[in-house]
Amino acid sequence: MKEAIVIALLGLLLMAYAANNCNLGQLYTLSMTTHDPSLRKDLTLSWMKSNAKDCSNQELTQIYNNLAHWLGTADNPEIRSVIEENYKRDK
Repeated sequence: MKEAIVIALLGLLLMAYAANNCNLGQLYTLSMTTHDPSLRKDLTLSWMKSNAKDCSNQELTQIYNNLAHWLGTADNPEIRSVIEENYKRDK
């Protein structure tokens, strides 16, 4: 279990340095390769807090609409509120 957490955290760090901070493929991969729902929620929330500000409204909508599928039981109001806070009409 600890090895999986370390791998997931390293992946998250690599994502932070990616050229496109709103890479939906990274978020999708993160969500689909993290089995533990608590860890999946924490990693997704961290990704959202770091990257949602760089997402367009279209990308934020795509994330919002796919959260139930991507996160399963890790989907929660806290993650959705980060998306809503970053949604801007003039973006």
